[in-house]
Amino acid sequence: MKRSSLSDWLQHQQSLNREEIDLSLDRVKILFEKLNLEFPDKNTFLIAGTNGKGTTLALIEDLLIIRGLRTGAYTSPHLVEYNERIAVNKANVADQDLIDSFEHIESLRGDIPLTYFEFGTLAAFNLLSNFNCDALLIEVGLGGRLDATNIIEPNVSIITNIDLDHQDWLGESINEIAFEKAGITKANKPLIYGDIKALSVIKEQAKLKKSKLLSRDKDFSIVKKNHCLSWFGVDHSIEMIKVPGHWADGESDNLATALTAIESSDPGLLPSTDELNVVLENFSLPGRFELIENRSKWILDVAHNPGAAKNFKHRLKSINLDKDNTMIISMMRDKNLEEFIDVFRDIVSLWVVCKMDTDRSFSSNELKQKLRGIGIKNIIVMDTPYEAFKYVENLRPISDNVIVSGSFELVGPAKEYLSKVREI
Repeated sequence: MKRSSLSDWLQHQQSLNREEIDLSLDRVKILFEKLNLEFPDKNTFLIAGTNGKGTTLALIEDLLIIRGLRTGAYTSPHLVEYNERIAVNKANVADQDLIDSFEHIESLRGDIPLTYFEFGTLAAFNLLSNFNCDALLIEVGLGGRLDATNIIEPNVSIITNIDLDHQDWLGESINEIAFEKAGITKANKPLIYGDIKALSVIKEQAKLKKSKLLSRDKDFSIVKKNHCLSWFGVDHSIEMIKVPGHWADGESDNLATALTAIESSDPGLLPSTDELNVVLENFSLPGRFELIENRSKWILDVAHNPGAAKNFKHRLKSINLDKDNTMIISMMRDKNLEEFIDVFRDIVSLWVVCKMDTDRSFSSNELKQKLRGIGIKNIIVMDTPYEAFKYVENLRPISDNVIVSGSFELVGPAKEYLSKVREI
């Protein structure tokens, strides 16, 4: 069957394996070896973690670009367009590049039932190899040990932090999740750990692989001094760092982790204080505390677990929200909805729930019942994200602030909706 468009190819990939998530390296390994790809000799980073992977990756990316390196990045999931997943020097790849790479993977696949994510990951690695990048930044999809991205051999492995999420696949406890994420540890290569939880588990895996473990608050740190931050790495430090006023501890920890990863790969690539402050002054990441003015102020954030929710709530304090805010919420069935909602209940007066366009999403009525179960009463039920956005847009009086959070698959449609509204 001839597939001429990107959407045709993506639909095809979704049909190859009955399981949306089927954690294993067996299928990927067979094809990866056939591809015989060439990656940079150094400055290849593999980034795992419950929260902060995207921010840490983007910080390293910006800091390497100002040093003149050609960067290739692979992230997931996307917000609006699939092309967002693969970028060279922050420019998304073209449809035809993706199609060509998909065709190459398909020509080698035979009857191997790759998952959607595995197919996309192999195509991304094939593309990035062809673009002759100086540095690669690869975001783990889920967990680490059995994730398709773990087929590569990075120069530096990074675990941003560990919290409860994806328990259906990674285990019910912090230690079990830590074990899965520590699976990206590579023999005789540095492992940067940006957290303090489950340190014994991380240490054990690093020891088994003879990896040099650098952990936050032991081997590197970031501290506040005179309204600025100071980063102390293994052999280097940067002081008088001016971070954005809306950052919370999570972002500062991500910065410390990113700088330590660069130091471990090539200390000569570390920025000066002035260079770092210019990067931070202009730093933003779509879907992470993204503010869009459209009659009301919309605040979009892809937080989807209680840990990320708490960090997002802290960032919301920077814009002085009152207690009468509207929140549009939807989540996947495997998420801890009740704890997530509980973080925001003191600042939200109207809740608008909807089902996302995926079978993994809670239905609108399930969301309503769960919110009622924890004592929330002012709930509006809409069938789809679009209807939820439209409803809030037409509220009278207009809501001062609209918070959209709970999933990439809610925030992405919100970005798309608001961009179209602004074009009218």
